[in-house]
Amino acid sequence: MLIREPVVEKPKTQVKDASYEKECREALRPHLDAILDLAVKAGWDRNIASYSLMYLAAKTSRPADRAA
Repeated sequence: MLIREPVVEKPKTQVKDASYEKECREALRPHLDAILDLAVKAGWDRNIASYSLMYLAAKTSRPADRAA
């Protein structure tokens, strides 16, 4: 089976643009759905998997770079 790297859409707006965050969510949504589907297929509860991803994402967050 050939595994290819997932493609995340590039931003069309600048980071300071009001729609930038929403655009990022929409670019990541199908990949998140795919991860959750894989977790459910493996036997994990979807709500617990969602919470776990949220927890892991929060643990990887860093304060925004104020110079940007």
